[in-house]
Amino acid sequence: MEEVVIPEAIPKEKRGELLRPIVEYVYRIMPPKLFRYRECSEKQFDAFNKDSIYAVKPQMFNDPYDCLIRYNKDYLFDKIKQGASFDAIKKLRDDLNNGGHLPEMWNSLFGEEKYKIIEDIICNASDEFLDKRKSIFESNKKEFFNNIDTIFKQAENFLRCNTFIACFSETVKSITMWSHYADSHKGFVLEYDFKHLNKGCDTCCKKDTCCDRVFYNLFPIIYDSERYDGTSFVESYLGKRLGLYADINDMMFYTKASLHKSPQWQYEKEWRMFLSKNNPMEQSSLHINIRPIAIYYGYGISSINKKILSEMAKEKGLKEYQMYIDTQSDKYSMKVRKI
Repeated sequence: MEEVVIPEAIPKEKRGELLRPIVEYVYRIMPPKLFRYRECSEKQFDAFNKDSIYAVKPQMFNDPYDCLIRYNKDYLFDKIKQGASFDAIKKLRDDLNNGGHLPEMWNSLFGEEKYKIIEDIICNASDEFLDKRKSIFESNKKEFFNNIDTIFKQAENFLRCNTFIACFSETVKSITMWSHYADSHKGFVLEYDFKHLNKGCDTCCKKDTCCDRVFYNLFPIIYDSERYDGTSFVESYLGKRLGLYADINDMMFYTKASLHKSPQWQYEKEWRMFLSKNNPMEQSSLHINIRPIAIYYGYGISSINKKILSEMAKEKGLKEYQMYIDTQSDKYSMKVRKI
């Protein structure tokens, strides 16, 4: 995944070709079972009844680092200062008048039309003109960089506010997972088989243009002690906010950055489902309908909640399991009994 880079300007059909090896690899390593921990509530009962998997924004997750973008602010500020300095612009003007060209990066930032206009302005700029612009910049520098810093803050939280994720685990026997995500063992877990999932929507000829279709991708978490570097994304985000034609260097950034988590969370053995839609319209969540294949009742689930869930499970033809503790075992592990 780290080696695959998909520029924003690349045609959609080419993106598919670049993505195919990743998708095929993920399918090969995908476990036959993935589990979703749930608490007993009216909302979760309704979702189970409708076979709905809800994906929410990472700002609702319990890890404050989740999808929080890391970037080199000093590097970006230095680039802005260097690019706006009198000496830099003067040297650029002299180079252009001697047959040189603006850096190619400017073309990707401004677009071809603005690129040529800027080139002409710099070529014909006098020292007096540049010095005047320098004075204007110096007098407003503090306000300018405060505004830039505000944009940086928005970029930091972009993924946390604009990504829809549903979380799954490779294990149903984690004491900690039952404690954190299933109301201290009083909830339930749903089992899914995504590897053999056959969704009719995927074969529909309107799947790429349908406004109602929800797209999904499933990837395993990358547990890494070093946070993912999103400097390139923040640079393009800044460019776009400043009204520049700033292409994103790698459209895979959204996925790569969202999959990196601290090894402290490694016990979760997490897989993430990313949901997206052509027009999300500022929604707080997205959902997709996929039926589970089994349900597991927590060790401490109440009899009434278990009865409600069991009736729905029987209607769906799901397998049912009860989690329990074997007091004779020397292992700290939840046990499973088929009902």
